[in-house]
Amino acid sequence: MISQIHLERFSKALKGILDAELKLGNTIAETGEGWPTDNGIVVFLRAPFKGRYYMQQIEFREINDPHYWLSEYFDHTTGHILASKYE
Repeated sequence: MISQIHLERFSKALKGILDAELKLGNTIAETGEGWPTDNGIVVFLRAPFKGRYYMQQIEFREINDPHYWLSEYFDHTTGHILASKYE
């Protein structure tokens, strides 16, 4: 499920990456909240990231776990995550 409320409350820095990914043809698979913290929001992309992004408070992580997802950008300020699934 994709929640507009999650997208509206999503980290501004990660929203910039999300918008860039959508322009490159990636799509949102789902959104969620309450993880990894009570205030956390996670947005999942259907495909691996198409670009590389560098921002001060944002950390790129290779998760590479088929039970979870391929990789993510983590916002240390908000605790929000933008994750990419396997294709």
